[in-house]
Order: sequence, then structure tokens, then C-alpha cells
Amino acid sequence: MLKKKINQNFILISASLLLIIFTLEIFVRLIIDNGMNYDLEMMKYSKTLKLKSRDANVGIEHKKNKEAVLMGQKIILNEYGFRNETPVSNDKKKILMLGDSMTFGWGSKETFSSLLENKFGVNYQVLNAGIGNTNTIMQINNFFINYKEISPEVIVLNFYINDLEKINVKETNFIVKNLYLYTFISSKFYKIRMKFQNKPDWQKFYSKNFEDQFIFEQTKNEITKLDDYCKKNNIKFIIHNIPELRDLKNYQFEKETSLIKEYAIKNNITFFNSFENLKNYNEKSLWVTFEDSHANDKAHSIIAEYLYEKFRSQNLIELN
Repeated sequence: MLKKKINQNFILISASLLLIIFTLEIFVRLIIDNGMNYDLEMMKYSKTLKLKSRDANVGIEHKKNKEAVLMGQKIILNEYGFRNETPVSNDKKKILMLGDSMTFGWGSKETFSSLLENKFGVNYQVLNAGIGNTNTIMQINNFFINYKEISPEVIVLNFYINDLEKINVKETNFIVKNLYLYTFISSKFYKIRMKFQNKPDWQKFYSKNFEDQFIFEQTKNEITKLDDYCKKNNIKFIIHNIPELRDLKNYQFEKETSLIKEYAIKNNITFFNSFENLKNYNEKSLWVTFEDSHANDKAHSIIAEYLYEKFRSQNLIELN
């Protein structure tokens, strides 16, 4: 009798907990999820547009021929998983943009890739191969595994301050993939933990990545491999630094940027730094939202104008 009562209580408590979780899940989906919550949108991005690569060195790939609305913007991926609304054209000269979410254009309607394509004219196609949550090593390996056959005229490696970060790609379970409530609560707890457990702030975290000599040397080796390939195949290779958009007036990462620039100069690689133009603007006017400092449409427009002038002044492509 006692065992039966215990079982009944267990079933009742479990059913109550499931009902509470279900109710809270509906609340997060209907009330909290307004299409602009960074953490929820990143969860959707991971589920709808990204997949774990079969190659551990690539880590993350985009799905092919997929669409999604993320951070209020319609994202279209073509047959290579590039953020391009049209297929790769064999009739046009191609400029390939490698990079992370800043290149991908998280939260932005237009990207500096699409804006550059408009400026370069009908003879060129600018391919946006940016993938969020990837580092430079992953991006370069992705090129060699999946993009070599495109035979671009120019490759631009867009470098961001966290592109030295170690990234361990793990298979996520059903709850992480599908439960909005889990993502919402875990992100809140993470922010609280960061605040009260004296975790490194974002400046220290980014700078610390450059202190890991192993991954820094490994990254430079991968860039050298890409540079050698470009030289062998008459492909113009450019490293473009995209600055962190917080605190541009008191920029924290000049030392880190100089390490990449010095490496590029030493190896005769063209180096661009769009910080030169972006530093002249109020940084908050360049963010997607107050809590999301990814480049917005305005920032992408400034970067595109900067790159266009660099391409034009250095005769890197034949402009009409």
C-alpha cells in the first residue's frame, strides 16, 4: 500500500514538473522569443543552418540550400552553404570571403560581401563563406576540403579577435537543440556566474587567446599553407582584420592586431584593417542590438566602402 502511494506521488510530482516545464517553454516561445534574443537566435542558427562536419579539422559547416529568419533577417544559403542568394557562377570571377559570424553578417540584412559585389559589377561574384562559431584554422580547412574547386581569383581571410579561440565541436542532445527554456535559463545563469565568480571579461578573454603559443603557431601554419596554395595557383590572398566593435575610441587589441599584421608583412601577404575607418564612428551605432555587438548594416556598409577603396587603389581586380 505504501509502495503504491509512493509511486502515485512520484507520478503526480513528475506530471506536475512536466506541466510546469511545458508551460514555461510555451511562455519563452510566445513571450520572450521576439526574434531578437541573441541566445535564442543562436540556438535557431545552430539547428536550422549549421551541421557538425565529418572532418574534425573543419568542425562546423553550413547546410546547403537552406533558408531561415534569424535576428529579424532572412538568411539564404546557396548550394555551397554560402550566404549568397544566387548559385556560384562559372561565368564570373570569384572573390571568396572566409571568416566567422562577423563575415557571415549575423543580424545584418546586407553584408560587406553583398555590398562589395554590387560595387564590383557584373563580372564579379563575392562569395560569403563566413560561418559563425568557427576559428581561422577551421575556416582554412573548410576551404581545402569543400571550396577549392571554386577556383577564386581572390581569397580574403577575414580575421576577428576571437579567431584564435579553441573550439570543441560537440554533438548536442535533444534538450539543447530544441528546448527554448533550457537555452534561455542557461544563458542567464552563465551571465550571473560570469559576474559573481570573477570570470575573465571579454577583453581579457580575447587577449588570452593570443597567449596560447601552440594555437597561435598552429593558426599561422594554416595561414601559411593557404598563402602557399594561393601563390602556387596565382590567387590573390588578403588578410583583412575586422575589429572588435566595443570601445573603439579606446581600442584594447592593437597589440594583438599588430601580431597578425607583422606576420602578414613578413610573409608578403596583403593586410587590410577596417579599424582605420570604423574607429571614426560611435561604436554603439554599429551594433546589431545593445546586447549584441556584431556589425549591423551601417558597419557592413563602412567595411565594404573601405575594402572597395583598398581593392581599387591597389588594382587588385579589374574594375569597370
